[in-house]
Amino acid sequence: MNTLTRTKGIDNLDDHVDDEIAACLNLKAPRSFFLFAGAGAGKTRSLVTALHYIQKNLAEQLRPQGQQVGVITYTNAACDEIKRRTSFDSLIDVRTIHSFSWSLIEGLNRDICNWLLSKLSDDISQLEFEESKGRKGTKASVARQAKIESKKQRMATLPRIKSFNYSSTGDNRRHDALSHAEVLQITTHFIRTKSAMQHILIGRYPILLIDESQDTNRELLDALFSVQSAFQNKFILGLLGDMMQRIYHEGKEGLGEDLPQDWATPEKVLNHRSPKRIITLINKIRGTAGKQQEPRSTAPDGVVRMFVLSNRHTQKSP
Repeated sequence: MNTLTRTKGIDNLDDHVDDEIAACLNLKAPRSFFLFAGAGAGKTRSLVTALHYIQKNLAEQLRPQGQQVGVITYTNAACDEIKRRTSFDSLIDVRTIHSFSWSLIEGLNRDICNWLLSKLSDDISQLEFEESKGRKGTKASVARQAKIESKKQRMATLPRIKSFNYSSTGDNRRHDALSHAEVLQITTHFIRTKSAMQHILIGRYPILLIDESQDTNRELLDALFSVQSAFQNKFILGLLGDMMQRIYHEGKEGLGEDLPQDWATPEKVLNHRSPKRIITLINKIRGTAGKQQEPRSTAPDGVVRMFVLSNRHTQKSP
């Protein structure tokens, strides 16, 4: 094998991955999947490629049923980018996790009220128990009593609220508004406990793709796993991520491990972005995780520069 053929083979290592994902996106034989893609591997490109496949091959099945493909990603900027790359097609519903959650529970005012009454009652009971065991007159005691009073006041106002409101980008300080945390908690509870909510979810989104899944709220993700398990023949859950790039503590530990045997687990190993020395360092850091990357044939070696200055210098040039 000559050098040109060998390097071309390296650059084509991941060509099969998008085909594997496309094979999962079969509404007659649905298959959920977890795509591992490390830094610079082109995870978003694979997500957009999958959406283009859906637009071309599944639109005629989904649109007449009023169904969409749900996409959850982490930031509004990422939402806007994916919408742009899919031509702002209404078939593709791209949202942040909070916006997605609110879209499921908005208008369920009585159920939301009942959940809040139960949650506030539990919170008050816990705070009163802690207060009974704590020292009176301390800052902690004063803070607990303030929280108890605030929660009691909120409980008193709930029966008068006709409709709850929420903004995924606002501070939600109105008396009829829900907090960001409450929206996630309520959605998770409804998905876990309400059969109607499960059917609303899979009826609206027979395909749900979650970008940066390593940072997705673990409780909500577990609830979605339970729906996928119960409706394997009607619901495709596609996760894209890399546990080594996890930033937020609310993500699910060990995501990608111990998946159901019928899940597909495509993996991208080519790093399109980094010089070879950076990839060598990444692989050493990833050593215990068993996930290694390869550089492109055209990747530069990279340069490391170290500057050593005396700490006696009061001014240092940039």
